[in-house]
Amino acid sequence: MRRALLVLLAVVLLSGFAFVRGCSGPRPQLVSARMRGPVAEAIVRNASFGEGQIEVDFRLRPRAGGAPFLHSERATLRPHETARIEVRIDGARGDEQLDVEVDYPPR
Repeated sequence: MRRALLVLLAVVLLSGFAFVRGCSGPRPQLVSARMRGPVAEAIVRNASFGEGQIEVDFRLRPRAGGAPFLHSERATLRPHETARIEVRIDGARGDEQLDVEVDYPPR
C-alpha cells in the first residue's frame, strides 16, 4: 500500500513537471544585436520547449549625445527557434550605440 502511494506520488510529480515545462512559455535569450544603416537587427533564441509572444525593445543612443531613439517590436517564438527581428528606425544613421532587451511576457 505504501509503495503504491509513493509510485502514485512520483507519477503525479513527474506529470506536473512535464506539464509546467511544456506550458511555461518561451525563455528568450539575446544572441546578438547590431546596426546596419538605419536598420537595427537582433538575433533572439528561445532556450525552452515553450512558445509564445515576446517583446524586443531597441534603444539607440547617439554617440554625440542627445535623446535616444526607442522602438518596441513583438515576435512569436516556437520551441528552440532562433529568430531575426529587424526594425527600420527613422532618423537613425547607423553609428548609434544599440541596446536591446527581450521580455517575456510582453508588457
